[in-house]
Parts: sequence; C-alpha cells; structure tokens
Amino acid sequence: MYRKLETAVVIPCYNEEKMITQTIKKLPKYIDHVIAVNDASTDDTIGVLNKLKKQNNRLIVVDNKTNQGVGGALIAGYNYAIEHTKATAIGIVAGDDQFDSTYLEAMLDDFIDQSADYVKASRFFHREAFKTMPKYRQFGNIFISLLTKFSTGYYSITDITNGCGWLRRDIIEKVDFSIVEKRYDYETSMLTALSIVNAKVIDHAVPAHYGDEKSTIKLIPTAWRNLKAVWKGFWRRIYYKYVLYGFHPVALFLFTGMFFFIISLLIAGFLLCVKLFAHQSPTAGSVMLAVLPFVLSVQLVLTALTIDVSNESNNFKK
Repeated sequence: MYRKLETAVVIPCYNEEKMITQTIKKLPKYIDHVIAVNDASTDDTIGVLNKLKKQNNRLIVVDNKTNQGVGGALIAGYNYAIEHTKATAIGIVAGDDQFDSTYLEAMLDDFIDQSADYVKASRFFHREAFKTMPKYRQFGNIFISLLTKFSTGYYSITDITNGCGWLRRDIIEKVDFSIVEKRYDYETSMLTALSIVNAKVIDHAVPAHYGDEKSTIKLIPTAWRNLKAVWKGFWRRIYYKYVLYGFHPVALFLFTGMFFFIISLLIAGFLLCVKLFAHQSPTAGSVMLAVLPFVLSVQLVLTALTIDVSNESNNFKK
C-alpha cells in the first residue's frame, strides 16, 4: 500500500533465471502484489520463481505454457491483477534487473499527484546514463521513438521502448488488447491503444543498467515488426480518433493530401511512360499537372500533422 493505493507489479520473465532473483528482491516493500509471468522459458526461470514464492508471500507466479512474447506476458499479468487483486496502480518492471526499482516511488508520486493514467520511465533524460547505453540501442531507441510519436500522438513522450512504470487500473480495463501486439513491438502498439482511450501519459527520468544480461532481441525482425506496428498504429489512431469518434479536420486534410499524392504519382508515371516509350518530352504545362497535386499533398499532410501535434495537450489532459 502506498499513499492509500493498493499496488501490484507485473514482471515478464523469459529466460531470466540469472537475473530474476535480484530483480524481485530489490522491489520496495510498499508493493502489495508481485506478479511474475514466466513466458514459457527454456531455462529454469520457473524453478527459481517457485523457490522465491516460498520465501515471499507477495509473489504470485503466472506460468504461460506457450511463449507469447513480452506483450503477451504483460497482458497475462494485467489480467491477473484485474481479476485477483484490488490494485489501483499496476506497475511494470523488466525481469532482467535493468530498471532501478528505487525510482518506482517517485514515479508513483507523479502518478498520483499529476492524475496520470500511465507514468513511464525514460532513460533519455539522464545524459550520463544514456551514454552508457550501447550505441545500437541508442540509435534504435531514438529512431523508433521518433516514428512512434506519429503513430501514438504522444509527441512529448520519449524512450518509447522502455515500458517500465505505472498504469492505472481503470485505464487498463478500457484498453482494447486485441489491437496490442504481443512481441517486442508491444510498447508501440500499447501507446497507440492508450491514445485511442485518451490516456494521460507522462515521462519520468530514470537511468538504465546494463549488466550480465544477454538481449534476446533480433535486430532485423524486431525493427521490421516495429515499423509495421507504427504504420498500422498511425492509421488505426487516425480512424478511431478523427473519424469514428467524431470527424475532425485532421482526417480531412490527411486523406485529401493522400488523394492528391496518388494523383501526382499517376500523372508523373504517365508522363514518364510517354517519355520512355513514345519518345515525347512533356511540356511545362503537363509537368505542372504532376507538380501541383504533389505540392498540395505535402501542404495538406503537413497541416494535418501540425494540428495533430497541437492537439496533444488537449487530447490527453485530465
């Protein structure tokens, strides 16, 4: 219990037999329920968890019989917390001991004081700690974070791939988990799902730790999945927020801009074919027929994005 709030923490575990013990032992005493989800690990993670359970009456072990990915493990933990506890604040902590759990208290204070629906950790605000992050992780995190801003509408949120933090119980109950991906693109799709229900999300600065753990992330497949999640998430958010739940100028400008862009491509393609096969150079007027729709499309899309960015504070304020 913390400031009269019952708390639970969900820990997704996949092949974490070496790190999970210290991760759980470092958790603060005010956490009422520790829900560790073994995601069909191939090592002895489940054995370690069962031993810890005998020593820790807060620990609950959920055992996924098939591997569902980090998102699937977290969703299983959320469902358990909703169905079997009365926790109002449900935390997320990685099982590899990369996250300093002493920051959970300050994050929980922000969660309560700022009436947030999701307070997430961001390693980007600690410059010295950020420098210790492996270079490929720096590049990958920054690249995915930039793309995900457009996908989710949370333009002020950083370090998208870090999902550690606190979620509000009632916002979890509102989220449509059928649109949340279960693998390493979970964070991106989860933020999109939170955006659709107008959840207030804020960052909290934390450092990162990189010790003896070995990453199970495969760069190319993970990057491809994230790109697909960003693309699908963007159009899903536009449809739900700016079409289905109330038609908005953002949708009008965006769809009109895309229409003019397609027209521009078709005209340009036609002129290119005439040049290549009929050996006729296009006139200045015909070239302008392709250029004008393109310019209009760029202007309309930029206008839509500008309005979308300016709407962030209005969409997610409490």
